[in-house]
Amino acid sequence: MVSITQMGIDGEKMARIFIKENYNYDTLFQADWLLKIDGTWIVIEAKRKEPFAPPPFWGSGLNISQVKSRLKFYHDTGIRCLLLYFNTKDGKVYANWLDVLEEGQKYDTKNGIRIYPLDNFDCLGDAPRLK
Repeated sequence: MVSITQMGIDGEKMARIFIKENYNYDTLFQADWLLKIDGTWIVIEAKRKEPFAPPPFWGSGLNISQVKSRLKFYHDTGIRCLLLYFNTKDGKVYANWLDVLEEGQKYDTKNGIRIYPLDNFDCLGDAPRLK
């Protein structure tokens, strides 16, 4: 028997396939979270992983395709993307707006990941513990 979680994952995959086969679109991405604070919508892109190690710097980031699609979404809609990074090495949460990170120093890996220096993020404290 398939779990309800697996059915949800399968439904998302089916929707992506259906959209790709039936719509002529410019950009397609799945947001981790949409949040409305004080009347303003934001998209949250959440990442939990080990930090990228130097050279050139300690950091974290996204696939370049994710960066491009979220920045296009921001420019088209005015809805900013917050990169929320859960650092598995120090147990802290880091965040900054993707458009702000993009204006600063960055490094593109050979695997197509855009890395931003950890120093360009705000440390928001300890990550919540999963139960």
